Amino acid sequence: MKTLLYHNQKATGTLANLSAGGRLPHALLVEGPEGSGKKTLARLFAELSLCEEAEKPCGICPHCFKVQKGIHPDVRYYTVPEGKKEFPIDLVREIRQDAYIAPNEGPCKVYVIDKAHAMNTAAQNALLKIIEEPPAFVRFVLLCENRSRMLPTILSRVLPLELEIPTVEECEQALAALSPETDETQRRAAAAGAGGNIGRALSLIGSAKPSKAAADTRSLCEALLFGERYKALQILAAYDRDREGLLQLFTLLREAFAQYAVERYRPEGNPDMRVVNRLTPMQALGAAQAVETAARRANQNVSIALLSACMVEQIKATLR
Repeated sequence: MKTLLYHNQKATGTLANLSAGGRLPHALLVEGPEGSGKKTLARLFAELSLCEEAEKPCGICPHCFKVQKGIHPDVRYYTVPEGKKEFPIDLVREIRQDAYIAPNEGPCKVYVIDKAHAMNTAAQNALLKIIEEPPAFVRFVLLCENRSRMLPTILSRVLPLELEIPTVEECEQALAALSPETDETQRRAAAAGAGGNIGRALSLIGSAKPSKAAADTRSLCEALLFGERYKALQILAAYDRDREGLLQLFTLLREAFAQYAVERYRPEGNPDMRVVNRLTPMQALGAAQAVETAARRANQNVSIALLSACMVEQIKATLR
């Protein structure tokens, strides 16, 4: 089964096996961070549901073609309206009403509900009514970033699939296929900046963020090595509202410290070797681990300012 969903073979394999056995669920919940491939997996589910060839999805029949192009009349996509923070209950009611209308072309209708975690309790209960007893020709795909925000009654009626972020190396390989016109340096910087997140990496390609993060990495590394705490926090403060850029900065900073550990690498233009010469491999590895910890926490809902301050203090203690 050919799919553009890189990594996450477990999720695609599960769907392929269910489809081969004629056991695709009527409701699927796909969990993963933004850019992890949730919409791509939803598209695969729609192809498997609508394709009428023996080997599904064939990728070339009218149903598969229209799903891939986003123009299939039996695949409906819903998300939080622009300017809103919650998935409105009125939109859920609209989905319920539409669900009882027969398909236009295919054997079934597929409703893709993005940001399902943004539904409040009333909206989820309204959705539950149609998920509990849907028409035989209806299937649902709920996309969410955190299933803990979904009601247990919803979770008990869906098949959950969790998507993981690829490694930076796997992300680079995906970018080579998805954006072959970019050079290797751009792809590497974007993959590192996105922490392996293919969706985010694609948005970074061609932007100014990779070069900015690279320049800030050198300045931040020097500030940390020379004990210039205030300067380090100033650099990090510029990313207070740019979590994506911060993740890229953390990735490059971690790689810089890792290089220190193996080859005594120093940032370009460092005029003073005394601090670098005192930096032992163990200190460099400790600093890299502190950055790694900060990068993991940055993916959670934490204060960037507090996270940055904690990381700077941990690195400062490591380099003493």
